[in-house]
Amino acid sequence: MLLALAVAGYLLGSIPVAWLVARAVSGQDLRRVGSGNVGVLNTAVSVARWAGLLVFAAEAAKGVGAVLLARSLSSQPAAAPLALLAAVAGTRWSIWLRGAGGRGNTGSVAGILLLSWPTVAFGLLLWLVARLLTHRSFVATRVVLAAWPLIFALLSRSWWNGLAGVALSLMFVTTHRPETDDHLLVKDRWPSLWAFLSGPRRG
Repeated sequence: MLLALAVAGYLLGSIPVAWLVARAVSGQDLRRVGSGNVGVLNTAVSVARWAGLLVFAAEAAKGVGAVLLARSLSSQPAAAPLALLAAVAGTRWSIWLRGAGGRGNTGSVAGILLLSWPTVAFGLLLWLVARLLTHRSFVATRVVLAAWPLIFALLSRSWWNGLAGVALSLMFVTTHRPETDDHLLVKDRWPSLWAFLSGPRRG
C-alpha cells in the first residue's frame, strides 16, 4: 500500500500545471523564460499574475490531495508524509517534462498544513526573525530548512513526519540557488513584493 501511495503521490505531483497554464496563456515554454522554474512565481512574473494565482491553487491542491488520499486509504503513520514527499518529488522532477519541474514549495506547505499547521506557523515566524537579523531572504530560507525536520517532528509528535522533513529539506537545499531564485525576478522589476502584487506589470 505504501508503494502504491508513493506512486500515486508522484503522479499527482508530476502534473505540470504551471507549464500547461503558461503554454495555454502565452504559448511560452516556462522552462525557457524567467528563472526557468516551472512554478507559481515564475508563472506570475513571466506570464500573468492571475495565471500565477491559478497555478498556486492547483499546486496547493496537489499537496492537500496527496495527504487526503493517503489518509483515506491507509492508517499507517508513514502513509501521509510519504505520499506528500512523493508529490513534491513529482512536482520537482516531472516525468512529463523529462525531469524538469518546479520547486514544490506550495504543495509541500499545503500538505504540511494538514499534517501539522503549528509547524508552518513556527517556520514562518523563524523565517521572519532570520530575515530581520540577516536582511537576506536566501539566508533566512536556509535557516528554516536546517531547522525544519526537528520542528516538524517535535510539533507533530511524529518521527515519520520528521524523516519526511529531512528529505524535503535536502531536496530544497540541494537545488536552492540565488541565480535561479524567482524572488530575484520580482526584486529586479518591482520595488517590493506588494508593488508586484498590486502594481502594473513591467517589462
